[in-house]
Amino acid sequence: MDGELLLWIGCTSSYRVPDLASSFMHILRALKVDFKYLGSNEGCCGSILLRLGLRKEFSEVAKKTLNLIRSTGARKLVTHCPGCLRAFRLDYPLQLGTDLGLEVQHSTQIILDHVKPSILKPVEIKAVYFDPCHLGRHMNVYEPPRHLLNMIPGMKLIELNESREASLCCGAGGGVRACFEELALAVAQEVLDYIKLTGAEAIITACPFCYHNFKTASDGSLKVLDITQVIQASIEGGLHGSLGGRS
Repeated sequence: MDGELLLWIGCTSSYRVPDLASSFMHILRALKVDFKYLGSNEGCCGSILLRLGLRKEFSEVAKKTLNLIRSTGARKLVTHCPGCLRAFRLDYPLQLGTDLGLEVQHSTQIILDHVKPSILKPVEIKAVYFDPCHLGRHMNVYEPPRHLLNMIPGMKLIELNESREASLCCGAGGGVRACFEELALAVAQEVLDYIKLTGAEAIITACPFCYHNFKTASDGSLKVLDITQVIQASIEGGLHGSLGGRS
């Protein structure tokens, strides 16, 4: 794998929402980006352990994961999970005293580096882009997702007052969903109800964890989408049908 791109799937995409991992892979292949992934050898980045205050356990998992990633010889790692992104770029250096030794990007950053507007077909939908906590406030990745969505013909983005640094939370992060599922879903439902007031047909996020929590909480009156699904549909010319309407 020396010199190649390593795709880190993450636990949520691997076990909860594998369709998002599939969509991201379809996009990379359509953009002719070569990549490898670890499959069943991929473990956990350990982010949830640190959020729960289990620093010793996090360090143990992180050391194993760090050795695994370095053994691939990859020069760049890309992940769609903002929690993994934060762990690799911020938490590993802080907790282990060393970084991965390779560049780490979010999915939206590498897609933006390679996509050409000419390959994007119309997606007629009015939507709110929702800034994930880990991706936005923690990693300062605000513009790449918006640039990508605004490149898609027919896409009408509604910007909430509570966006970017002031974005709301989906309710699932920080171990809340793991420990207090009802609370996490109640927060998600409140966010969805608020977004409906804008007249949006959909909420689009760039985080498997946000997507899963919103999808679980949704009553179907607002479409819950991940940005990889939207981009894949645009590249493939609506192959999967309209993204508007009900979930």
